[in-house]
Amino acid sequence: MSVFVVGLNGCRLMPTSERKARLLLKQGKAFVEQKVPFTIRLNYKTGSTTQLGYLGIDTGSQHIGVSVVREDGTVLHKEEIGLRDSMSKRKLLEAKASLRRGRRYRKTRYRHPKWRPKTKRVYCEVPDRKGRHWQKKKITFTSKRPKGWLPPSLQSKTDHHIRWIKKLQDLLPEGYRLSIELGRFDPARMKNPEIHGDLYQKGPQYDYENVRAYVLDRDRYTCQICKKKGGKLHVHHILYRSHGATDDPQYMVTVCSDCHSAQNHLPGGILYQWMQEQKRFSRGLRDATFMNILRKRLIRAFPEAVFTYGNVTKVDREKLKLPKSHGNDATAIALVKTGITAVKDKESVICIQQVRRKKRSLHEETPRKGRKEPNRTAARNNKNTKAVTVTKRQNKKKVSMTGCLFDRVELNGKKGWISGFTGKSCYVKDADDQYLSTSPKYKQVSLSKLRILHHCGNWIIGAKKTLGKG
Repeated sequence: MSVFVVGLNGCRLMPTSERKARLLLKQGKAFVEQKVPFTIRLNYKTGSTTQLGYLGIDTGSQHIGVSVVREDGTVLHKEEIGLRDSMSKRKLLEAKASLRRGRRYRKTRYRHPKWRPKTKRVYCEVPDRKGRHWQKKKITFTSKRPKGWLPPSLQSKTDHHIRWIKKLQDLLPEGYRLSIELGRFDPARMKNPEIHGDLYQKGPQYDYENVRAYVLDRDRYTCQICKKKGGKLHVHHILYRSHGATDDPQYMVTVCSDCHSAQNHLPGGILYQWMQEQKRFSRGLRDATFMNILRKRLIRAFPEAVFTYGNVTKVDREKLKLPKSHGNDATAIALVKTGITAVKDKESVICIQQVRRKKRSLHEETPRKGRKEPNRTAARNNKNTKAVTVTKRQNKKKVSMTGCLFDRVELNGKKGWISGFTGKSCYVKDADDQYLSTSPKYKQVSLSKLRILHHCGNWIIGAKKTLGKG
């Protein structure tokens, strides 16, 4: 892979090869400036002659493709950056909300009502005409959210796109043109390709007061399992929200109270079978919605960039005879409107995956009961371990070592990352998501047998998505 280079005076130089960077570090002529992306800084004076080139960014809700191409069509650098999954974040937020709600019920005697009064009493230094300091003030019901507010999950992805683009611009020499692929989607047409004109205002809920009334009327107030009409009916979500479903009527059906049972929700039941059949609608429209939001913010953040769209990228990539990947898409994006029809691409793709910085749930959500000694105090055990410290002998001296989550380690010549802990041992996974161990019986490895290479933090170089899942 190519390595970014910064001069002695801080000027940005052309990327160099991995071999030359290794020699410069070994000879003491350079030191590591940063690890993600890998950059070295020189210790000696050198010229600052650079060549022009192009920087291409393939945006996405789950991956960011990066490609740096020289003016003659030579690919200097390629990256595929994986962001955290939205659904895993959502499950963590739901668990946090349930814990917070339970703690509030246990420890709060009185909770203020959720409704907001029209006025409140405020102490004023200047009294009114009757000499009263406590006066009534009207309460505004306008939102406190600033203009352009986004939910935290969307805001973090948008910030990561802008932050990575600016980071790469700061590492490349001046004069590199920036090209960004944007996404523009019509969610209504994605659901119904025949929609047009005033049909955008007349959806499936048109002239119905709510979704439940529409679903009951569509099914003729008849249970779709036993075909019994009338009685106590439920509107059942065929697909769970965790699988990408919404309150769209196509994911809802009418069932009676007898058929809406726990047995039918279990494997083998009719409701479980319907859910398995509908799982093909797993993504929903959240990715398309995010891309529409991201487009406006990238245009505002980088007005000097050249913008293109996916249909143009596909044609350009096929002209360059490159296979489909995020890195190759970024190469085609970098060369858009340049007239270059051939590239020299011998660069390997660098995979960078975002992971949780630390697991913050310190204790069990519910106290465990299956013990030899009854848990009379409802104590919660420590759940997620952030780091483990062990002491081992090295050169007849006791040396303590601490291993953190997602640290880069080496075991018997094989490199991987710490993916979890159990006591004083840990689980280690390699780039292919396979466990590294010293015994075929056990997956865990004693921390004293590992050699810790470096701390990764929030981004892991060379790891697949499954390592940082959640």
